[in-house]
Amino acid sequence: MTSIPVLSRLQFDAHTRVIDVDSEFTMDEVAAACAAPGVGRQTRHPDPSKPLRVRLTTDDDSAKPLPRNQKVKDSGFKKYECIDVYVE
Repeated sequence: MTSIPVLSRLQFDAHTRVIDVDSEFTMDEVAAACAAPGVGRQTRHPDPSKPLRVRLTTDDDSAKPLPRNQKVKDSGFKKYECIDVYVE
């Protein structure tokens, strides 16, 4: 297992955070790890009735969400990859 730092942008959060994610994490676990530092402290869950999704950050937010069961090691994430955590 390897830890990979990512830059996380959580929907409706003013902060971008560096989050260490494990190479064995699924995208659901990545989303939870990225939300944990801010939700309930500096921001709120965008919509608690929906699951958080992960996508690569693009200039126009057009990237498709990564499959929820995809593992970090299979995603091609590079060190300090910028990702969005959001609800559809």
